[in-house]
Amino acid sequence: MALVEANQVWREYRLGGELVQALRGVDLAIDPGEFVALLGRSGSGKSTLLNLLGGLDRPSKGSIRVAGRELAGLSSSELSLYRRATVGFIFQSFNLVPSLRAWENVALPLVFQGVRRGVRRKRALELLERVGLARRADHAPTQLSGGEQQRVAIARALVGSPPLLLCDEPTGNLDTSTSAQIMALLNEANTQGAALVMVTHDPELARTHARRTLRMADGQFAPEAA
Repeated sequence: MALVEANQVWREYRLGGELVQALRGVDLAIDPGEFVALLGRSGSGKSTLLNLLGGLDRPSKGSIRVAGRELAGLSSSELSLYRRATVGFIFQSFNLVPSLRAWENVALPLVFQGVRRGVRRKRALELLERVGLARRADHAPTQLSGGEQQRVAIARALVGSPPLLLCDEPTGNLDTSTSAQIMALLNEANTQGAALVMVTHDPELARTHARRTLRMADGQFAPEAA
């Protein structure tokens, strides 16, 4: 059974009085443990699709089911619970909480899962060690470089072992060495059973790591990817 099933998904909105069709009848199925890369130019619909899969937005038409749940039928509070339990996000905007230290940002998903503080801290420190930031655990986001903030965000996405990881250019702000380290972590999570959907502009990154690559253009999958 597929973990993700999207059927005839459309996303339309008005911009300056004009109708914009960000997605146009997209069909997609992703199995548990699959690694899918989405390639395409800016404005092709990649990030829109990612937001819909993550429950951050709702489709104008069509159906999206994740782990057997129809997202369109969930209330705002139910979508919030879905995101906490099912999805790990790695987006271009780090979305770190400025008032929290690095380890506290990493541990934040565990707060909502009711994990005790001591256990949260231990797991957060383990993840920061794995992304090479153990010595920065007590630093605030403003004391970290852009690349370091990205690594904190990646550790936060992994800490709860979600079954679905949504990654929007996860190595976009990182140097070559750190990028390799992060992709190794994502591949490890994938090997352990998490399904990954990764938006990237880098065909080589997709070719090296993803099991399946889908190209998007004008809100649809390109014919060769259908």
